[in-house]
Amino acid sequence: MRQAERDAGQVSLFGNAPDTRPSSAGGSLPDIAPWSEAERLTKEKGVIGFFISGHPLERFREEVKLFSSRTTATLGTWSEHKVSAAVVVTAVKRRISRKTGSEYARLTVEDFHGTAEALVFPDTWSKLSDIIATDAALLLTGTYSARDRGEERAPFIVEGAQPLAELRETGEVAVELVWKREPETSREIARGVAALCAAHPGPAPIYVEWADGNGTTARLRSRNLRVQLDEDLLDALKELIGTDGVRLVKAR
Repeated sequence: MRQAERDAGQVSLFGNAPDTRPSSAGGSLPDIAPWSEAERLTKEKGVIGFFISGHPLERFREEVKLFSSRTTATLGTWSEHKVSAAVVVTAVKRRISRKTGSEYARLTVEDFHGTAEALVFPDTWSKLSDIIATDAALLLTGTYSARDRGEERAPFIVEGAQPLAELRETGEVAVELVWKREPETSREIARGVAALCAAHPGPAPIYVEWADGNGTTARLRSRNLRVQLDEDLLDALKELIGTDGVRLVKAR
């Protein structure tokens, strides 16, 4: 009986299963570099349909707060003013206009609040098609058509797109330092801040708000120093000044 089962490739419920473990003979698994966070999240979204272990916008959380005037929850609300939204593009559907024969695009975008739709008309699409792509983290700017005033869900019309990763590199994000100390301590902190900033040169402006505790305050912008806004610098500044004394702001 057992011989017949083995010949048929079967095992009994309490019997010993055949050893089906792969043999180690003949080589080992290939040495593959680990995925980056962006690759991991992209594959995760592709397999299960949503992000579960993180979000592509997480590393741009400060940029989202500084530059977004809308979220996906409010992107369909008509406005006469230009609006902006920091999003991840999750789908790009290319379409051909029946009137002109030109290509345009319908986008699905996502942020921390959910998903929304956007339109990119032909003239804009011809300029931005290399930037607007699936999985791209972008700051989209745009408007609404006057004919959609009063609509419950007004289509958001994209007029501009910029990679969120570029905002710090182009100097559009600045660091603002705030502290209140006695004059002697302030001089020591100022020397420490200057040394740290000089060791991290880059494109970001530096603003300083200082108060002596007696009602005297000063708001300054450094003329000579600009910095690279990496985590090492920001952590060192927070250790020197305090966590509440270091914040990112829009350059002005």
